[in-house]
Amino acid sequence: MSNTMERTLLLRGIADKEKHQLLLKALNTQGNLKGLVYLIHTTHDGMEDFFRWADLYKLKVPKKYGQGMKLSNLTIYFDNLTTKNNSEKYDDYAFDFMIIWPIQSVTKNEKEIQMLKEMAERQKTKKIIFLTLKEPWYNPDSFETFVDRVIKLDCENDDPKEYQRIQTAYENDMKRRGY
Repeated sequence: MSNTMERTLLLRGIADKEKHQLLLKALNTQGNLKGLVYLIHTTHDGMEDFFRWADLYKLKVPKKYGQGMKLSNLTIYFDNLTTKNNSEKYDDYAFDFMIIWPIQSVTKNEKEIQMLKEMAERQKTKKIIFLTLKEPWYNPDSFETFVDRVIKLDCENDDPKEYQRIQTAYENDMKRRGY
């Protein structure tokens, strides 16, 4: 997280809970950081959902977008990002970090991926993190072409039971859909 040469990161891997927890821990160890979580195609519940995926349930999230909340050493703001138009709302803000989540809703739309790429290039924010969700259902390979670094969690070896559970659920879902 402290590497200044790598500005844009893609945090991927099958273990969703571990991704969220790892990211929050890594940001927290950096000290007093201020950041934005940009929610893509979500409702207001997306703020609670972001923490629920990290297995954090009893947090008081802001009542509306744009209000800050403290989480240990972090001050976090939330906003809703629509990929239907090119938002320049935060171009002049210099956050310590920006998390763009969940990216699965745009992984198959080249125009939306290009919009996110251009937005990341314009930002003054120090670190921009694209956070995946529900792999292998949604494949974020297209993001790898424009990020500085891909961080992939090794769920297959780190948590074989969870990896097998997710793979089995994915295979059952594909069979159900007739693939």
